[in-house]
Amino acid sequence: MSDKRLVRAITPEIKIISAATAEVEYVASDASLDCYREILVPGGVDFSRFEKNAPFVDSHDYSTLERLLGSVTQFSVKGGQVVERVQWAIDVSPLAALGFKLTESGHLKAVSVGFMPGKMVWSGDADFVEAVKTLKLSAETAAQVRCIHLTWQQIELSACIIGANPNALAKAFREGALKEADLAAVGFHGDAEFEFLQQCSAAYEGADKILRGMMTLELHRIYRARHLSPQQRSTQQHPAPGGDDAAKRQAAEQREKSMQAVLTAIKAVPLAQPASH
Repeated sequence: MSDKRLVRAITPEIKIISAATAEVEYVASDASLDCYREILVPGGVDFSRFEKNAPFVDSHDYSTLERLLGSVTQFSVKGGQVVERVQWAIDVSPLAALGFKLTESGHLKAVSVGFMPGKMVWSGDADFVEAVKTLKLSAETAAQVRCIHLTWQQIELSACIIGANPNALAKAFREGALKEADLAAVGFHGDAEFEFLQQCSAAYEGADKILRGMMTLELHRIYRARHLSPQQRSTQQHPAPGGDDAAKRQAAEQREKSMQAVLTAIKAVPLAQPASH
């Protein structure tokens, strides 16, 4: 088994089990082709490591407790699908509360599996044709597949809340699924940051991969700035003498410059018209 952790997005069928307890069941797609031109065979999943903790995290980052969104309380393979039930930790995590609201309102639909690959076959391997027959893939699908993961070990399940696609946040805010207080809880405090989110949303579909990455980075910076202590801000921003107030001012100035650089790039993108109400 490789020691390299991989991630794959899945667009599951979502069932809200209980809004009161923030429980959601994700029914992952069956052995379908993903954007990497790879297939995860549901029956090949190994839960032995996952079941010890079963974390549900933000953006495949489980390095800190702040990134923990909840836990996967049930997981199994049923009818050729990986079925996982999640309980969002909405009572202790502002990010989880926001993520559940996005999920409940239909703006956050995809989750992503973090896994360690096991046995795999590649297009051109001697046993590739047999794997294709076992999965009953069509000739059209088989021609696109580059790799089939016959066995894999799940490590975690992720939602990608901040920055995965600004449209999710911006649309939910415009449609009333999120309030200013929800966004403020995860770092969007001022008019400039709200405006930046709206601009990212309008430009996202027409932006290239590099600009999308810039948008994502800035949205994560807005989120991370909320969690920095005064001492951390001082250390990271190298402020001039003047105490914490100077550190805060310099940090805000640097974030503003960074956002303005992205906004300049956004101006070159044909913007989608916002939905009318």
